[in-house]
Amino acid sequence: MSSAKKNAEFLLDLAAWAAVGACFGAANFYYRLAFTPRKHDSSLDDTPAEREWTQGREWMNNHPKREDIFLTSEDGLQLHANFIPQENEECHRYAICVHGYGDSAEGVGLFARQYYEAYGMHVLLPDLRGHGASEGNVVGMGLPDSGDLQRWIRWIVQQDRDAEIVMHGVSMGAAAILQVTGKRLPSQVKAVVSDSAYTSAQDELRFQYNQKKHLIPTGLMMFFLRIVCRLRAKFDFFQASPVRAVEDSVTPTLFIHGEDDEVVPPSMMPRLFEAAGCKKEFLWIGGAGHIGAVIEDPDTYWARVEKFYKKLSPWILRDRENFEDQFAQ
Repeated sequence: MSSAKKNAEFLLDLAAWAAVGACFGAANFYYRLAFTPRKHDSSLDDTPAEREWTQGREWMNNHPKREDIFLTSEDGLQLHANFIPQENEECHRYAICVHGYGDSAEGVGLFARQYYEAYGMHVLLPDLRGHGASEGNVVGMGLPDSGDLQRWIRWIVQQDRDAEIVMHGVSMGAAAILQVTGKRLPSQVKAVVSDSAYTSAQDELRFQYNQKKHLIPTGLMMFFLRIVCRLRAKFDFFQASPVRAVEDSVTPTLFIHGEDDEVVPPSMMPRLFEAAGCKKEFLWIGGAGHIGAVIEDPDTYWARVEKFYKKLSPWILRDRENFEDQFAQ
């Protein structure tokens, strides 16, 4: 082989390795953007657009009955949740409200307040791993979080064998809840509400990547990002797939999405709805952006949630004991 040919092959090999290195570098950069936990930007709390959300945050943080609850995850992380019990010790109805990406439990204080004050339920607001007061340095996209939520469900059942539990999540919290429904759940879990969930972590990461100018093709970026994630985070985000999980779900589910969502494409909701093997309903809210349906049209939002629960059971929004006591009289 001539020296010129050897040099050419060497340069091609060098270029190939440089290209691979560039792909890994870009994937590592995107990994830091996507999988590094972020805190809520409190500087926005005083803006008009955040008024209802801020009121929910303050309600949770300042509630006199709020308790800090801690559990240990399967992989040894300390998990935190806020628990606000009802005054009525005979109440056996619970709502687990789950926040989204880059937030904490206080971010769903608005929802928890509705369940607590309007529906008279105990409320549990977990911090997903890496968020709030829960340990973790990686955003799990709902995959490891689904196992953590199973532990919170077990915690409730251990406290109250007669519990009747609903779950209500937004964005990544909704995706985590949907992944829980694909697992075996205790009979105490009666229903879930999924607000603005994505079909899968891969679909959502593809969508976000395509919103920006890039040189590396999307498929190639996902390939390298998957490798980086498995090496650094020790999990495969391709497995974070609510759309696959709901195929095995038997938990009645209400899917909600804003028609103007620019963070999680509205087209993902019908795919989740069609894939779900459980009793299911859906609600579109026109003019609503990401997780904004409850702000855009709260009357329609909560009326539909209540209608959904009432169709499933007379005891989700009412305490059995009150009616049994009346009957005994």
